[in-house]
Amino acid sequence: MNLLAVSGSANQLKSDSDAQAWMPSNLGCWCAYVARKIAVKAKYGLWVTADERDAMTRMLPACPNQQLPTDVSPGVALPK
Repeated sequence: MNLLAVSGSANQLKSDSDAQAWMPSNLGCWCAYVARKIAVKAKYGLWVTADERDAMTRMLPACPNQQLPTDVSPGVALPK
């Protein structure tokens, strides 16, 4: 759930930026990206800065049907 295959250039652009500083260039991926960020941070008890929380909170109204992914969601592969 925490790893996605992306192009090298997208990976370099994102670097270690959070959701406040970087979002995917494809607007159609924003809801799934934010949902994945929230799910991973919740699963591992990771902290969220106030700016990142605010950015994700602003995004959520545009994603009313977006579900948080889980370890068993389609497309989520975990090591055995």
